[in-house]
Amino acid sequence: MNCVRIVTPIYNDWISFSHLLADLNQIAERLPFQLYVTGVNDGSSESPFPALADIPAFPNLMGVEILHLALNLGHQRAIAVGLCVAADDADSDAVIIMDADGEDPPDTIPLLTSLIRDQQDFCFVAERRKRVETLAFKASYLVYKTFFKLLTGRIIKFGNYSIISSGHLQRLVMVSDLWNNLPAAILRSRIPIQPITIDRGRRYAGKSKMNLASLVVHGFSGISVYADTIFVRLLLFSGMLILGSAFGVAILLTLRIFAPAHATPGWATTVTFGLCIIILQLLFTALSSLLMLLNSRVQRLFIPRLDYLPYLKSRQKLFCGNVAAYAGAESAG
Repeated sequence: MNCVRIVTPIYNDWISFSHLLADLNQIAERLPFQLYVTGVNDGSSESPFPALADIPAFPNLMGVEILHLALNLGHQRAIAVGLCVAADDADSDAVIIMDADGEDPPDTIPLLTSLIRDQQDFCFVAERRKRVETLAFKASYLVYKTFFKLLTGRIIKFGNYSIISSGHLQRLVMVSDLWNNLPAAILRSRIPIQPITIDRGRRYAGKSKMNLASLVVHGFSGISVYADTIFVRLLLFSGMLILGSAFGVAILLTLRIFAPAHATPGWATTVTFGLCIIILQLLFTALSSLLMLLNSRVQRLFIPRLDYLPYLKSRQKLFCGNVAAYAGAESAG
């Protein structure tokens, strides 16, 4: 393995990005491969400069560039654009996806890549052993993982921090679900993954942009990747409720006909009517959901590799090798 590209999304966190570059420069000196850094500017409202105006030409990095998106797409879609650019350039042997805020510590890159050796295709993901988060965030994340397992039948223990070989990357960027959630898309693509336990680091500066609303959206984005699996499970659950309601109606009618003396006047009619309403609602809900699912399967899917270019405004190279090469924004072509 000769070259690894790092893809990291950025939203107004340019100070942290400059710290990340400095740390990566130190780490790159003792790595057996070169590092090329691609920062994805996710429609930031703040300019990268002056935070990046005085950064040196780090001698141990192969190069640094910033992809400027046309608008704010969100953390996951910014990553998807960065991966698509890496797949199109096809100039690296693997891609590392990591946050720019320091919570994915650069000094763990040797650990993340330690088991690659001579593997042609690989996907190593970081499972968190220790998190520097608030109790509310930890509780919310536990609820998310529980619901994910309950609804999809799959266990998700990793986030964005991972390394993917170029071969698997070419496959991943054709998965439409990548546009919504990277970890769920990796599971969905059935790429063989190998977990490595890594502690989560502390932020370089500032506060996380992840609030309750964005956390909920992120969670449901991951769950939505398995919409068809969830539908089948809900359909089976609805079928069980329909059978149970029908059985209840049969019992009520039997009691009303053969044991009327033990029945309060009007109760059987009221309960039977209520159960029939439940049955009809479940039937109509299941039917409408089935029609929507089947209709979505005949629609053209959004394929990140084919459809990302309109969202890429420009590419800006900060420097190449150990020679500063800032020349302003380049056209995305």
